[in-house]
Amino acid sequence: MMIADEIFLLYTADRGGVFAQYRQFAVTGATVADLILAQRVELDGRKDPRISLLDSRPVGHPAHDAVLEYLHERIADKGKQVKLSQLLGVRSLKLEERTGRALHDAGILGLVGARFGGLVRPKYPVSNPLPEQQLRARLAHVLRGGEPTPADAVQLSILKGTSTVHRILRDEVRGMSRKEVKGAIESLETRGDIGPAIKRAIDMLVTAVMTPVMICVVTSSG
Repeated sequence: MMIADEIFLLYTADRGGVFAQYRQFAVTGATVADLILAQRVELDGRKDPRISLLDSRPVGHPAHDAVLEYLHERIADKGKQVKLSQLLGVRSLKLEERTGRALHDAGILGLVGARFGGLVRPKYPVSNPLPEQQLRARLAHVLRGGEPTPADAVQLSILKGTSTVHRILRDEVRGMSRKEVKGAIESLETRGDIGPAIKRAIDMLVTAVMTPVMICVVTSSG
């Protein structure tokens, strides 16, 4: 599975609804991470990074290919720049729905379609729990000192950036203090085969994901 698929599983409740807030931003950020690792796109070093399209060939996933098509149309065809922050807000790409349907087609999730003209969102109840169980076991191992992959680093960093680690990984972090969990995630850059380029991309992705999250928090509280 792609990183975005696994993030979708973590942010989706067993009965199919959204388990934790900010799933849209988390899935979009994870999709960009997948495309960086696949050498389809890269980010520049600006505070709000611009996305460069390196290769627009499809990767075979509906959500990722939709992003590649979107970027090709704007960058290659129209000569526009696309900021990472802009991409995070493009709801018309329907990355959550595309990712959920891909997991449905793979037999991992069920699908209950949207109702009332889209006012009630689609639900994706679990059909095969094994992939998420394996994912959670892997992340629990990493949090307790195991060697992380780039995918692990992206997922845990996004969970930390959206302040959902303890909600989503409640069982996996049981017995660990918040300080220990925070330290484990922050130490990922010095463990495993992450590399400085991937680390920099993860940092920029997490910062970009956190920005709309913080805006939502401030708006809802004020």
